[in-house]
Amino acid sequence: MKTRKQILATTLSVLTTLLFTVNTSAQANHLSTKIVDLDTVNVNYKSTAVNDFVSDIITDKDFKYRKALKESKSSNKYYRLGDVEITEANLLKHFKKAARKSDSAEAFALYFKNINLSFIAALDQYVIEQLYNTIRQTTFNGFLDNWQKYY
Repeated sequence: MKTRKQILATTLSVLTTLLFTVNTSAQANHLSTKIVDLDTVNVNYKSTAVNDFVSDIITDKDFKYRKALKESKSSNKYYRLGDVEITEANLLKHFKKAARKSDSAEAFALYFKNINLSFIAALDQYVIEQLYNTIRQTTFNGFLDNWQKYY
């Protein structure tokens, strides 16, 4: 029979060897992998990406235009609307301009038809109205509209 010292010495040497091997192989794998961060550019050929973007705006109860514009400028996302390719930041700017220049959701939709951005036809009337109301609140005229409700 082996004595306790022999069993302990054997176990200790096996564990030390195992720990050394795992540590060495883990370091070798760590050195061989590198993380490369690239700018992501999403080019979408369907209007589903635009629908998702619009639904994100609508569902945000506390939508901040400036914050969304800043995030969209850094995201480098592109949307393909028919034969036109537009950045997310420019799309937000068009939303703001359309809401500022129009007095109703119909005029809002007409703005996009006039500048040949065809994605608006794919949206439901309810979605267009919600988008108009959400973006309109961020304009000066929307602020005046809300102010007149209270006085």
